[in-house]
Amino acid sequence: MRHAKSDWADDSLKDFDRPLNSRGLKAAPRMGSELKNLGIIPDLIISSPANRAKTTAEMFAKENGYTKQIVFNDDFYFGAEEDILKAIKSVDNSINTLMIIAHNPTLEILATNLTIENEFLPFKTATVAILTSFMKKWSDLRPQSFDIESHINPKSL
Repeated sequence: MRHAKSDWADDSLKDFDRPLNSRGLKAAPRMGSELKNLGIIPDLIISSPANRAKTTAEMFAKENGYTKQIVFNDDFYFGAEEDILKAIKSVDNSINTLMIIAHNPTLEILATNLTIENEFLPFKTATVAILTSFMKKWSDLRPQSFDIESHINPKSL
């Protein structure tokens, strides 16, 4: 998932500290509710610690019914695809459903490279791509390891 729409009104804020705008404050919980309605509640959420991503993760989790700790990974803030891949590969194998909340363009590059279809997936704000795989272990992650099950954006709901 890409973080929800951020607020650019206060130009004195550092990029890391930008909050969500009113559209983002509606979209984050809406996506949590949508995934819950689809029967998808993550076993683990790993998010960028940037304010807009952190708030997205917290609002998504509350509406989705996710009650575990959200892990905030500093490498997800303007990190490269390799940083997210490293985090995914280190996930415990008891985790079946993993949610990543981060930023563009990294998410678009990552999703495109991970899918069998190798199809470009646009990640507008608050977009969720649901990818499925038959990998036995997260450490087995390789390019084209996933099928695209769904690609949802708040405007499509």
